Amino acid sequence: MVKPDHMLKAALPLFARFIISNGLRTKHGKFEITLETVDRALPTVSRNKGLRLADGAMASLSPDILQLSDLDTAPQNLTFVLAQLPQYGQLYHRGDMLLKHNFSQQDVDNMDVAYRHGGGDSQIDKFTFVATDRTNQGFIVDGTVQVEPVAFIIQVDHPDKTTPKIVHLHCSSNVERLKNGNYGIYITARSVKASDPDTEDDQIIFKILRGPRYGYLENATTGGFIQERFSQKDLNSKIILYVINPSWEVNSDSLEVQVTDPTGNSAAPQTLELKWSQIEMQHTVYEVCEDMGMLPLKITRSGYSMDSAFIAVKVNDVSATSGKDFTVALSKLIQFDPGMSTKMWNIAITYDGLEEDDEVFEVVLNSPVNAVLGTRTKAVVKILDSTRGQCSSFHSSGQNKHSFWAKDILPPVSSGSSSSSSPGTVHLEGIPLSYSKEEMMHRRDKLHELNVLNLSRSRFRAVGNGRTIRPSSVFRNGTDVAFKYHGIVSLQMEEDTSPDNRNKMARVSVINLREPRQNVFSPRKTEVPQADKAELPQELLSSYQGQILSFPKSCTTNIKGLLHFDESTQKLFQCDGISWKSWSLASKDVSTKICPPGWSHHDSSCYFLVTDHKVPWNTAAQACKEQYLGNLVSVVTKQHMQWLWDFSGRKPFWIGLNDQVNPGHWVWNGGEPLTFTNWRRSPPRLSKKGKNCILVQRRGKWQAKHCRKGKGHNYMCSRKV
Repeated sequence: MVKPDHMLKAALPLFARFIISNGLRTKHGKFEITLETVDRALPTVSRNKGLRLADGAMASLSPDILQLSDLDTAPQNLTFVLAQLPQYGQLYHRGDMLLKHNFSQQDVDNMDVAYRHGGGDSQIDKFTFVATDRTNQGFIVDGTVQVEPVAFIIQVDHPDKTTPKIVHLHCSSNVERLKNGNYGIYITARSVKASDPDTEDDQIIFKILRGPRYGYLENATTGGFIQERFSQKDLNSKIILYVINPSWEVNSDSLEVQVTDPTGNSAAPQTLELKWSQIEMQHTVYEVCEDMGMLPLKITRSGYSMDSAFIAVKVNDVSATSGKDFTVALSKLIQFDPGMSTKMWNIAITYDGLEEDDEVFEVVLNSPVNAVLGTRTKAVVKILDSTRGQCSSFHSSGQNKHSFWAKDILPPVSSGSSSSSSPGTVHLEGIPLSYSKEEMMHRRDKLHELNVLNLSRSRFRAVGNGRTIRPSSVFRNGTDVAFKYHGIVSLQMEEDTSPDNRNKMARVSVINLREPRQNVFSPRKTEVPQADKAELPQELLSSYQGQILSFPKSCTTNIKGLLHFDESTQKLFQCDGISWKSWSLASKDVSTKICPPGWSHHDSSCYFLVTDHKVPWNTAAQACKEQYLGNLVSVVTKQHMQWLWDFSGRKPFWIGLNDQVNPGHWVWNGGEPLTFTNWRRSPPRLSKKGKNCILVQRRGKWQAKHCRKGKGHNYMCSRKV
């Protein structure tokens, strides 16, 4: 039997044998059939992928990239007839240049046909062909019969001469706590990124020329050390980790890298910096008196501070009990804004008046965010019983041990009180209660029942610029001693324990001869600043109607705490940093009794002006509430606004007025009713573009500003007494 494929490929004879019989005779016969093959199928271009090779290289045309198929035609008869030869190269047949303009599929199958590029800047070359089975006209491409030539594309790759470039290189500073308790910084494409148009990211290599000094690089996926190189793909995948070595007390490190590509092109070496911040307690031991009031714990951040950082605070009772012996803020998370290096965390010490043992508790820092913990992570606070005499002297046992006085303390005296000042001014540099020189050195002059008896045990000392200043005259009448000074004199009261002066009383008389006093009714006599005049006690103003009290200069923060003796009224006045107030020997300084250290008292409230960190309104409001246990200041009257403006140093500051919740409805964030406004022009109709918070500006006028963004400003916190 003849197979069908043989029947198709050649003309073969076919026959059949048969027998014919009529019952009497039989004859044998043979029936022959002749078949002739006919080629009716067209050749098909089944592969035409093109060729890719390097500049000047030679490559064979294989059946994987170029192939004709035809069921009824042998490979040697399937022919590529060239219509156009390559322009930038040459075709070869068995190593020799192809002289004829055709080759067969058999040549391709045997890898006898090759192309060589002739060089040059060309990137694309080609030749065109038509396919034939030497019988039929036309060929099939993608299911379509066509007679026009088709192209075989040759792509030429030129050597990569482009050097990879570093697109950006920034300091890495985002610290993360690792699972093993260490700290690390991920080096990602946000910190360093290189680009090369001819190279994939996994082939852009960063060679490590010098590794980090104080830590090491680690592959976050495998956990292996990285010592020689890493790729741009690794940076994109966030697997390059710098591990901070806790044994080194440093806040920065660096490594030197050089970016290269597979062809050997290299960029100039670059230094990648790593910086981070460290948060710790400033002091590890605090001793405070039970009646101190508010204890501010200072927490510092060192190193890189251009990003925000956070730290959690935990309080552990030891022998003191939270809520009974002390009270801490509700918020246990402290935020360091960009550029901020110091934060105060206040603890209210409870005074119960009972005699008891000293009590101890500790404050611990933990869970830092974008920072590492320093060595001073814990502070021990010891509350001294005020009734047992432990608070009568200054306690200190080294720089890590900080002591505090009871809350009835005079404000610190200006350090420049002994220098020259305006004519006619007499400074009384504090009046110390206790009888310790150390207290005077720290300017913590404490008033303790300062009456005639106490004054009789003290004496005034004239202080000059490195020289002794003696009184111009001394008057004694057996019970009183009067000293007279002329010109510029600074006086300081100190203890006098001499036996002959033990029962004597002191009195001060000041005479100014350099500037004769003008008539008190003279129109030119307007020396009292408006804020000072507004703050004088009403009884003094009514008692001396027609007179204008004479102060040598306006009360400012530079002379805060100093006293002035007014000869016309025979009264002492003290500067509280804003205005001159009447001062009585028999009374204590009110502000130091009811306000925390550093705060100023005015009209039943305590005020604190923050000028070292200029921040947006929202940050200021949060700081007043969490850090200073108060609110942004509220304004109730025109006189109050004038006092606040003077207290601010006449510089812009945030107040608590805002309409963030209900635009157009202005409220104080402390909850006080709105009884007074001082708009720059007129009340804003509706806040636009987030301008929902109020800034006090020129002449104390109010203007709406952005709450969260824009320029930072000073801010003022207040607390009710």
